Amino acid sequence: MSDHDNWQIRQASAHFLRCFQGVHKFLFSQEQAESSLSIAISLLSDDRREVSNAATSALTGILATMPQSALEDLVAKYIRIANKSIKKKKKKSADTEMSQEEAEEKAVKEKQRGKRQQRSVFVLCAVVMGRPYDTPPYIPEALAALSKHSFEQRASMGVRDEVKRVCSEFKRTHTDNWEAHKKQFTQEQLEALEDVVSTPHYYA
Repeated sequence: MSDHDNWQIRQASAHFLRCFQGVHKFLFSQEQAESSLSIAISLLSDDRREVSNAATSALTGILATMPQSALEDLVAKYIRIANKSIKKKKKKSADTEMSQEEAEEKAVKEKQRGKRQQRSVFVLCAVVMGRPYDTPPYIPEALAALSKHSFEQRASMGVRDEVKRVCSEFKRTHTDNWEAHKKQFTQEQLEALEDVVSTPHYYA
């Protein structure tokens, strides 16, 4: 049902997965746990914000039961995907007309790139949201990777807004003991986080 044509059914699938996984997580086999993770991640790139939001909630619950070593591997994997999904600026060349077939192929590739970007960014967002009161080593790495997408003008507004929200929420929930949490960051990682939190999104 997670790939149903009706977005409301896809959303309901994500909600069901969150509840079902939460109740049965300790009874799942390795294969079932991996299947739940795969379904949740696949829904993150949905065109409907309602579906991707529901999938993010489901994924946050799934990640809460994963061992740290597995989370570190997951973060490293999706940081690589997120970095590769950032569209590089191409040097302007002489105007050449594209055929309809070439234009359609370009549009398909751009849509695929956008979905990879949204999926990978939202995975990292879910990881960060799953640690509201502590700062394991992979969190600063995830936040630094996310910060790049906050200022990527060719990223969708949904992606940029989610990065801004997650970074701000992380800073808010860690405020009380911020001096201790800061020690887990490099200076570059701290500056990347502060840039996102302190900068309003008034660009298009």
